[in-house]
Amino acid sequence: MLGQKMLFSRGKGGPRIEPGDVFHKLGTYGSVWMVERIFDYADIPRHVRLIDQGSGRTMTVAADMLLDPDNFVRRSA
Repeated sequence: MLGQKMLFSRGKGGPRIEPGDVFHKLGTYGSVWMVERIFDYADIPRHVRLIDQGSGRTMTVAADMLLDPDNFVRRSA
């Protein structure tokens, strides 16, 4: 049961993510993404919409993935 609770936690006690926060996506040279919007729904984990600062592309990822240091690194805005 504890594993399920952690899987669907909203992360309110962990690092904060706010619109305007900037992250570098690892594995892609020069790929810098800004948080545009945060999605909180009752039935799925928190997600964020990101905008690529170079091309304007967008993607939506789970907040846990954004905070995973194997995937993204937070940058100064």
